[in-house]
Amino acid sequence: MAIHYIADQSKLQQLTEKLQQAEEFAIDLEFDRNRYRYGFNICLMQIYDGTDCYLVDPLSSDLDITTVFPPIEDPDIQKVVFAFGEDLRLFHSLDCFPKNLYDLDVATSLLNFKPASLTNLIKEVLDIEVNSSSQQSNWFARPLSEDQKHYAADDVLYLLDFKKALKAEAEKHGLTDWIEQENAVFDQLDYSDEDHNNLIKEKDKNDLSMFEWHVYKKLMAFFDEVAKSYNKPIYHLVSKKVIASLAKDPKKVQQWNQQKGIYGRLKNDEFKDQLADIIKQAVDEAEDQSISTSQKATHTMTGEEYREMRQNQSRISHLKHTLMQPIQDKIASEFGTNAKSFILPNRLAKEIIAGEAELVPDYKVELLRRYSEELDIDLSDYI
Repeated sequence: MAIHYIADQSKLQQLTEKLQQAEEFAIDLEFDRNRYRYGFNICLMQIYDGTDCYLVDPLSSDLDITTVFPPIEDPDIQKVVFAFGEDLRLFHSLDCFPKNLYDLDVATSLLNFKPASLTNLIKEVLDIEVNSSSQQSNWFARPLSEDQKHYAADDVLYLLDFKKALKAEAEKHGLTDWIEQENAVFDQLDYSDEDHNNLIKEKDKNDLSMFEWHVYKKLMAFFDEVAKSYNKPIYHLVSKKVIASLAKDPKKVQQWNQQKGIYGRLKNDEFKDQLADIIKQAVDEAEDQSISTSQKATHTMTGEEYREMRQNQSRISHLKHTLMQPIQDKIASEFGTNAKSFILPNRLAKEIIAGEAELVPDYKVELLRRYSEELDIDLSDYI
């Protein structure tokens, strides 16, 4: 088995043509999400076709990574993956929508394996020791070290054999169709509109008034653009604590150049003046809109709203305990506690009771109906 490093267009085109003739291949991504650079970025693509391993360098200026997208999107070619959620989000952000995925994490969950890393699962199932030393390395670094290359290759080299072993177990336990249904859900997902930076959190509102919150959001948007221009995560430039302090006391901008925890290149009068202008604009907007300086940004429920919320929580908790808990127990006894946590986790049980569940595979609905009938539980209002 050879490991091929692909950094030019002609070799990528050859790989693409080869993959278009395949029945299946394993694939994985190494990426950076606001750790070393700004945004959600693909750093390496690993592919194993059962014979050779290919490390495709999307950072190379000599290739166009979209060239290899067609076989990845081809529904007639199966892509074998492991815990592919974040990778799928990244692909969607690149306007690539992988189809016909076989996620081994789904299979191990339904087969009642304990939650574990790919390294540990490969050791358990295939009795192979896999290198994991470069997992947290900087995947933007070029050239990649030999250790990084071998680590990246190991992420795909054993997936096809792993799938073969799991498929045999799934057939033995009659779970093949369930795994197929779960994997089919991936084809229906669309993360293309998702905000992968997601800078502003609800908890950021704590201790801020509505007025201050307006200024804070404007400052975050400004610093987001600055971070993008420097190609750095925003927290490499300034902390949220500093931004919140400016929102609370705009006069602090005058001490900007003496502020600790600020990216050095931003400590100058020109940037300070620009920041002061942004703050003034935000303050003027808040005043023009008569935004309250006393009302808290966090919503404080009225007594009636709180009682209604508690009653609803209590109702869902009660229904979950009386209707879903017995079914969860049956699933655990028949398929194992780890499989139960995948098939009907507490979150899904509550979503079903609340009428908020989406994309529930048919086998789960059938299970719920079968067990509710066996246990004489009325789920007619929920499934």
